[in-house]
Amino acid sequence: MTTEAIHDGGDEFLGTGRGEAGRGGESDSAWLVEEASLVLVEVTLNAVAEMGDLSLTQLRVLLAVDRHGPLNLSTLAAHLTMSLSAAGRMVDRLDGAGLLTRFPAAHSRREIRIETTVRGREVLGRLRSARRRRIGAALERLTPETRQTLARTLQEFTAAAQSEEENGLLP
Repeated sequence: MTTEAIHDGGDEFLGTGRGEAGRGGESDSAWLVEEASLVLVEVTLNAVAEMGDLSLTQLRVLLAVDRHGPLNLSTLAAHLTMSLSAAGRMVDRLDGAGLLTRFPAAHSRREIRIETTVRGREVLGRLRSARRRRIGAALERLTPETRQTLARTLQEFTAAAQSEEENGLLP
């Protein structure tokens, strides 16, 4: 899959590999970051396709539970902007595959908590390892100084994006 296939195609510059870069300003930066993020999405999609174990929706659920869990079903559905029934079906499938587990919450026997199993973390570990190999191969083509700058900049970007999300400024 290519970044062109990932792009929406609605804007004239999307999917061309060129775009608005060079115009300067905030939109230029946003476009360049979006373009780089599409490369990372492509790396993820290719790694998922190679594994063949999970659909993208199942991967979204597994990643959300692993990253934010344990969660109850309502919180998981809201986090993924899925209906409660769709999230429940996904959890059922992933539980049946041994990737998630459900257990009663400590504060309420009526509430069910969902968390990633050891097997689920192993699957995510293989996926992350495949991603890191591909990312590492690209990083090897950069100078050490550029790699350090990129790593530092991505840390700052991640912190800023997480802050925006936590404050409800991002969807």
